[in-house]
Parts: sequence; C-alpha cells; structure tokens
Amino acid sequence: MTAVGRTRALHGENGGRAAAGPQTARALSAAEIAWLAALPVAAITVLLIATLGPLVGDVLLPGSSVHFFDAALRELWPEPHEQGRFLVALTGPVLLAGATALLARRRPHLRAAVVEPLVWAAQTAVVAFAITCLAIQRGLVFAYPNYQPITKSYFTDATLTVSVLGAIAILAAVRSPRVRALAARCARETTPRRVGWTLAAALLIAIWLLHVVNTEHTVANESQPAAYHLQFTLDETFAVLDGRSPLVNFAAQYGSLWPYPVAGIMSLLGTSVGIFTGLMALVSGIALLAMYDVLRRVTRSSLTALLLFAPFLATSFFLLRGPLENRYTLATIFADYPLRFAGPWLLAWLTARHLDGERDGQDSRPWPLFVAAGLVVMNNVDHGVPALAAVLAALLWADPPRTWTRARSLALQATAGLVAAFALVSALTLVRAGALPDPALLVRYAKLFALAGYAMLPMPVLGMHTIIYVTFAAALTVATVRALNREGRQDRTLIGALAFIAVFGLASGSYYVGRSHPEVLVTSFAAWSFALALLTVVAVRRLAARPSRWPEPAVAGCLVAFCVTACSLAQTPTPWSQVKRLRDTSPVSFHSPSGEDFVAAHVHRGERVAILQMLGHRIGTNLGVVDVAPYTGQASMPAYEQLVDTIRILRAEGGKKVFIMIGGAELPDVRPALQAAGFGPTAQDHEGDQLWVYGAHAGGLGEAP
Repeated sequence: MTAVGRTRALHGENGGRAAAGPQTARALSAAEIAWLAALPVAAITVLLIATLGPLVGDVLLPGSSVHFFDAALRELWPEPHEQGRFLVALTGPVLLAGATALLARRRPHLRAAVVEPLVWAAQTAVVAFAITCLAIQRGLVFAYPNYQPITKSYFTDATLTVSVLGAIAILAAVRSPRVRALAARCARETTPRRVGWTLAAALLIAIWLLHVVNTEHTVANESQPAAYHLQFTLDETFAVLDGRSPLVNFAAQYGSLWPYPVAGIMSLLGTSVGIFTGLMALVSGIALLAMYDVLRRVTRSSLTALLLFAPFLATSFFLLRGPLENRYTLATIFADYPLRFAGPWLLAWLTARHLDGERDGQDSRPWPLFVAAGLVVMNNVDHGVPALAAVLAALLWADPPRTWTRARSLALQATAGLVAAFALVSALTLVRAGALPDPALLVRYAKLFALAGYAMLPMPVLGMHTIIYVTFAAALTVATVRALNREGRQDRTLIGALAFIAVFGLASGSYYVGRSHPEVLVTSFAAWSFALALLTVVAVRRLAARPSRWPEPAVAGCLVAFCVTACSLAQTPTPWSQVKRLRDTSPVSFHSPSGEDFVAAHVHRGERVAILQMLGHRIGTNLGVVDVAPYTGQASMPAYEQLVDTIRILRAEGGKKVFIMIGGAELPDVRPALQAAGFGPTAQDHEGDQLWVYGAHAGGLGEAP
C-alpha cells in the first residue's frame, strides 16, 4: 500500500471519521476544532470582560465635559464600564474564529472515540446556556429610575411549543427521500419562477408596510410613541425643505443623507405626512427586497429565499405594542426603518452581488462597495460604522488576501472608495450650502448619548440579548469553518453573508448596550433573524447530507430558533384592517403644528428665526420663514452647548428671535441661558401651548453659560 493509501485508510478522505477505529487518533475537522475551542474561548472572553472591561471603558470613554440642562440631568447615566465590557465582548467571536483558523492549520489529532462525545457535549452546553438565558429573560424586571417597572419575555409558551414542533417537522421532512425530492423540484430555479416568487416577496413586504402609512388626518390616531417619534424624523426632512443642510448647519439625529432625496421628492409631489410616510415605506420596502435577493443568491432558489425571508421580515417588525390593527413596530419608527437600516441592507445586497459575480468568475473591484459604505457611514454613524466593518469582514472571509500585494490593493481600494464617498457628499453640500461637511456633526449625538451618558440605561448580565450575541458568534464561526473547508468559489456568497450579518449584528448591538430598554433590544431582531435564516441553510444542508443520523444539538437548536422567528408571521397585518385604519380620520393633524399661529403673529416672511419646538422646521416651511435651529427642537437639545450653537447660527444669519416651549418635565428650561446670551421675553402664547418668543436685546453679545 502506498503512503497516500495508508493515510487515506487511516484518516479517510474527509478527516478519517469513517476509516478510523475508536482507539485511533485522527485529524479533527475545522468544525470539530471550532466546537472544542468554543467553551475555552468563552471562558477566556468572560475573564477578559470582567478584568479588562472597566479599564477599557475608562481609557476609551473618559468623562464628558458636556454641560447639560437640569431637566437632562435626571436622564444622565454614564456607563463607561458597561460599554468597555461590551467592546471587550466583541473580541470573543473574533478570538474563536482566529483560534479555529490557527488550529485548523495544524490539524490536531484526537482519538476517534472521544471526538463526537466532546463535540456533542460542547453543543449541548451552548444550547443549555441559551435555554437558561431565555428563562432568565422571563424573570427580568427592568426597574429604571423615573420609569415604571417593565417585564418583557418576547416569546410565549405557545410560540416555543409551536417552534419545537416546527423543528421536528423540518427534521422529518429532511429525513424523507420523497420530501427531499419534492422540495428539490419545487425549489428548482427558472426565470418565470424567479419573477413570480420575487413578486410574491414584494407583495408580502407591501402588506407588512401598510401599517406605517399615515395621512395628515390619521396620524393623530397613531400609537402615541409612533406619533411622537414621527415628529423628529419628519422635521429632519422639513429642515432640508426649509433651507437647512445636514452635516453643514443642521445636526440630524437619525439620518444625515436620507433627508436630502426625500425632501427633493417631496418638493415635487407635496409636503404632506402622507407623502412622507409613503416615501419612508418605499425606501424600507426596497431595502427589504434587497435582503430577499441576498437570500436568493445564497440559496440559488427564489422559493427557498422567500421561505427564509418571510420570518426575517416578520421578526424585523416584531410587535412592540398593540393593538394589531394600529401597531407600534420598528417600521413605524422611521429612525430605524429606513433611516438606520436601509443603508446597511442595501450594502449587504451590493456585497452579495459582488461576491456572487466573483463566484461566477467575473473580475470586479471592491471600491464601489466602499463608496456605498462611506455614504452609509455619513448617513448614520452608529449603524454605518458596523456596516462598513461588515463589508470588510465579508470580503476577508469570502476571499482573504493571501499576499501583501492583494492586501495592499484591498486597503487602497477601500481608502479610495471612502474618499470618493466624502467627495460626493462634499459636492452636494458645496452646491447647496457653500461649505464642506463638518465631521463633528456625524458624532454630535454619539457624544451626548454614548460618551456623556444621556438617556442610557443599565443592561442585565444575561437574557435575550445574550442569545442574540451567541447567534452572531455562531454565524461568524460557521463562516470561518466554511471558508477553511471551501473548494473553489461555490460558497463565497454564503460565507460573505454570514460574516457580514455577524459583524454588523455584533457591532450595531452597541445601540442596545447603551440604552438597554427591552423595546430597544428589538432593533437587533432583524440582524438576528437574518443570521438564523443563513444558519438554517447550513443546518438543513448538513441534515440532508446525513439524513439517517440524529441531528446534533446545535442543528436542532438552530431549527427551533428559526421556527421561533417564523411564529412572528402570526402578527402579519391584514390589508382590510389597514384600510379601515386609514379611513378613521381625525381633525387633529401635523399640517399646522401646535403654536404655528403664535409664530405667524410674530414673524414676517423670509425672516431668520430659531423655533425650538417640535416640528419647528415645518412651521418655518409653512410660514415662509427660515428656522435656523440646527436641531429638531428643545427635546433634541439636552445640552447648553446645543443652545450656544443655535444662537451662534441665528446671529450669523441675522436673526433676532428665539421661540421656546415652557413646561414639560422633559423639556430643558433655556430661559436663563437665553437671558445670559442677551435675549429677553417679548411675548407669550396664551392659548395653552406655553410658547414664548425671546428677542435679542440691543447690544446683547453674551454667550450662553
């Protein structure tokens, strides 16, 4: 027997599981290495979190010098140690991926008889940990100062029961040769099928997005939190209509770039709430359809993609508050959909297209991806930077540069793309406002919230968020294993998609880490459910390759978790209930915001003023005056420095009047600061709106404290 023959007889073609006897040492596969390394790496990560987390927080997140108004001090909870622990926790999945890749080079050997029991024990421990976290979540009581205690379990006993039964049904289907053959025939891709199932996905998206559409006379009937948040995002667009330019003389809280095209379209179609909410739904719908196409490229089947996409769609819009007919979801908070998520989802699609083209042998350069990534970053930093990191991860995992020349080429193209993105935005702001973008405005709110601690809330040690973290760690590890085992280019898109969603989900989780409200955690459900959809593809393929064997604990856990997300489809809105909702009108609207008549009585057309109330920029647009305020009212201005910015811009543009709201525990009292800056009260609204106008005294040149 030749040396090669003896080696194959000893280890087998795929690592030796078939040919090795129970007492024979054999080389471990990459997947086995990952599982055997998982628990030690987890222990090391926990130790690093406990020991280095506070130090990292103190070094990277020093105390802020921001001077807050008294009303904001009640909401001020800096948490540098918690955020430092989160930054250290991000290294855990990377450590596991690195350990797997490093050990796979050496192919360590273990006795065949102990390999599978050890792997199953590690998987069982991970599944048991996830179940424990789910149980802990059910017992959590979120008791925040100034808030009523909150409990949130997310998934009911019925949901979990149905999910277990659904996982059993999937397992039974995969084990049946007849069902597998039928599924293969149904999933076979043809042009008519691709068009048909894509239209079905678009219809499903449209049905889900019906609940976000409102008109001027239905918005008052909207869920109170949704109506409240709408005022911020609506006014960011009206700021552009009113002549302001985000990243130059306006600090957008949620989206710095999306308001430009939305305002441009509204200037042509109309400036009503109906046009605005319709455009928000359209952008969200396009981004969601792009995610469906990512799944289609991964699975090479439009039907399979639709079956995976539907749970992702439903879980992305998980019900925050009812009733179902007039629901409150992330879709109704335009700060999330589309302002935060549309960019990353479109970027994920562009990345999948790039990897799909290279898989098919097309030579394409990645710099356009970084142009798009740069635009996503400049629109919103807290989700844009994770999206940029996700693109890099997708490219590195799908096709790692193996020479310094290729690594240098990737770095140069990334730099060129980001510079081009900044140049494009610069051209826009130069034409519109005659100035370059101000990078400080990109992180204005990050400094107030993340660094200074405004509106932050403490995070529980364990709970549903830990399950989400483990899911993303699993996605990155699976991407690593498949990258190590890959032959040719056939797995590029799946590997890239797994790496993208894992890195984006992990990094964008900082939003929940900062403000750890149970409703904020739902912002991670979209990335989490998409990661589960991709992991389910891997799990089902593994089951189909060995249909007669019992499913491994990790595979079974993945199927149950995917079925949990599928249960969210029970919340699908019925079109007729949404038609009825839109017919139920109210005389109250946002068309003429509260206080507009008072402002109108104290301004003349074309005047520059600062209107520091909700929808102040819409009031300015309606009245033909320019609201120069760089923020969307006092509710977005917890710090003295923001008032100083407002006064500086007002004076620079020749304005002399500031309209402020008096009263309301959440509103800062800016009167002392205005008086110190040389402004005094000149009139008060006696209609119950508590709106005052402060005018500049002659020669008043003081600055706010």
